[in-house]
Parts: sequence; structure tokens; C-alpha cells
Amino acid sequence: MKIFESLNIPERFTRPVLTIGNYDGIHVGHRKIIEQVKQKAKELSGTSMLMTFHPHPMSVLRPEKYTRIITPLYVKKRLIEETGIDVLIIVPFNDEFRGIEPERFIRKILIDKIGVAGIVVGYDFRFGKDGAGDIRMLRGFVEDYDLYLGVVDAVTVDGEKVGSNGIRKLIAAGDVAKAKKLLERPHMIDGVVVRGDSRGREIGFPTINLATAFELVPKEGVYITEVKIGGRRYPSVTNIGYNPTFNHDRELTVETYILGFSEDIYGKEVYLYFHERIRPEMKFRSVGDLQTRITKDVETARKYFSKNKYEVSSRQ
Repeated sequence: MKIFESLNIPERFTRPVLTIGNYDGIHVGHRKIIEQVKQKAKELSGTSMLMTFHPHPMSVLRPEKYTRIITPLYVKKRLIEETGIDVLIIVPFNDEFRGIEPERFIRKILIDKIGVAGIVVGYDFRFGKDGAGDIRMLRGFVEDYDLYLGVVDAVTVDGEKVGSNGIRKLIAAGDVAKAKKLLERPHMIDGVVVRGDSRGREIGFPTINLATAFELVPKEGVYITEVKIGGRRYPSVTNIGYNPTFNHDRELTVETYILGFSEDIYGKEVYLYFHERIRPEMKFRSVGDLQTRITKDVETARKYFSKNKYEVSSRQ
């Protein structure tokens, strides 16, 4: 996949079929649009392209309503590349770009600069200054220029419309199982393993502490997770919270107990995937009560992975 991080694109591509959007999360709805882009590009012997924006437009347009993003830019790039898109254009979303009138955006950028042969967008797509451009306007232009236009209807899962904002709310509320269905993958964060205070080791459940820059970390609680270290993924249990039993932590911590793993990985980068929430974070009356509950949480995770036929050696 070729990546351009501005609209200064030094080459012309054959019959580009383009989709445009924020694409935060690359969820099932996004994937449906991307598949249509790829299919149309194949029919035209053309180039599949995706245009997205950085930073997220809401952080510029309505910062007071901005919510944490699901996928940081470097993760979004990887997920888009995995879909098989040929070209990714990342447009800096600044005051100059936000001020472009819809008609100018179509003529000067889509037609003159990119030379699109087709456009595929979602049903609620809006563009240009103040979001004044819509599907109706786009239809008029594609007819004038004899271009293909594909409009993808809302995608629903279990009767619920799939959207990035809804997924953000699910993750923030701890419902990572439902978010996983809408994303078609577990929500993931990454970070570096740092040293903690070794409480887990003292009570028989040594954990890794993850320092992460991810904006969207699930709600405090205990989760069934997987940890990817190097090229392998391992079953795990993760606690997100403030360790109320010890009345110690003032900052949110992400601590993970990796089942059957004892290597020293301080300083290494790891990836953490969230499957299900077991319970909220709790304050226990004693360390013994905490140990009993962690034992139960670990057994819950073992049953989950056993049910899903988990094999460490096969997960890459």
C-alpha cells in the first residue's frame, strides 16, 4: 500500500476508485465500503484508494465534544493496509482544509488532482465547509463527469446500526465483547511493559504493567484478554483500575497476568486484546479474599479460551 500524508500526490494512478471518511476503528461498516471500493476498482482495472484525515475532524471542529479515538493513526494505517487498499491518503485536517467549499473539493481535489473514476461512500457522508456537501450534491457531479458513485447503506449487527461513536461508548463502558462484534476484532491497545510494585508476584499472580498512550482504554474492571509478545499471542487476565484493596494507586493502571508465562519482558512493547469483561474492579476486605477472586477470574479465562479452542502455538 502506498501512503501519502498530504494532498501533494506526485503521481497519477489508473482509474482511481476512492472512498472518503474518518475510518476510526475500521469496523464492519467501514469494511463493507472498502470491499465495494476494491471490487469496483477491480472491475475498472483501476486503483483502490482511501482518503482519511488527521487529526480527527471533531478535535478541530468541536473540541468540546471530541471523544477518544478507537485507532491511533499508526494502527489505522496498519488495519487499512490489511484490507488490501492500494493507496491511502491522509489529509491534515486544519483550518485551510476545513474551509474548502464542497464544489471546490470535488473539482480541484477529487477530479483535477486525483482523477477519480469512481467514489464509494457511506449513506451519511458529508463533506466540504460546514459539512454542506452531501450525497445529493455528489450525485449531480458524478453525472456531469460520468463517474461511478456507490452509496453503502447503514450496516446493522443484531439490529443495531454500526458506527464509530457507538463503538467508542461501548469500549468506554467496558462492553468489549459487543465492541468486538462490531469491529470484527478485539479492541486493542499497546504499550511498553514497565516496573510496578510487584504486588501481583507477592500474592501469587505476577503481572506485567503496561504504560500506554492509547486514548481509549476500557472502563475499570477485570477482562479476559490476550497479550501479543513478539509474534505470539498468549491468554491473559487484565485488571484496569486503581487497586482499591491496597488504597495505593492514584493513577489508572493496566496490569495483566499472562497464563503460563514467566519470562522477563520489562521494556518490551506488547499488544493487549480485549475479549470480555469479567467483573468491575472491587475492593476486598483482605489479601486472601483478593487471591480467591483472582483465582476465580483466571479460571473463568481458562474456560473461555478452552471453549474457543485456544492454542498458543497457533496464534500469530
